[in-house]
Amino acid sequence: MNKIIAILASIAITSCASNSDVTNFQSKGNLEASKPAACVDINSLQASQNPADIFSGMKKCLNSGNYSDAAKMYYAAMTYGIYDTKRVSDQTAHQSIIVLRMNTLSGLSEEQLSLLQSEINTILESNEQVCEALRARGLPTYHPAYMIQHGIGAFTGNQANNGLIENFDSQSAWSEAIDKTVKCKQS
Repeated sequence: MNKIIAILASIAITSCASNSDVTNFQSKGNLEASKPAACVDINSLQASQNPADIFSGMKKCLNSGNYSDAAKMYYAAMTYGIYDTKRVSDQTAHQSIIVLRMNTLSGLSEEQLSLLQSEINTILESNEQVCEALRARGLPTYHPAYMIQHGIGAFTGNQANNGLIENFDSQSAWSEAIDKTVKCKQS
């Protein structure tokens, strides 16, 4: 029975891998880093840089072995990404932050991932510096086109209110995003 399952799985995988009729459509601006960051300390990031920009800088940190700044940039990118999921109306676009994270971390060795995870855990144990930097950076000043253009609405033209939720409570969403990612309690 196990041999039959293994053979069927092998056939299914082979047929999927050989399907060259698959077309990948992307809209202009999808996951675009319009102002890519360098590998910098979190305090050097700008509110005009979107998560795609920040993940770009994080990748540079990872490539240079700077796991401390990479972890801080990870939290900045995720905080802004979670904030953007709260303000972008097209729910099909919300997985863009997951795709950006996967793209950034793909190709890393187990050792690199372990070193990054260690730094991420250290920040959670002592998050004051990252919390302060995120509060100082404040709400984003960019329009989340990187996310909006990732959703189905970019293809259907269904983007009322410039792709954003009407009557959006930015302060409440910001507090939730910071608390969800770095566990920064807002006062």
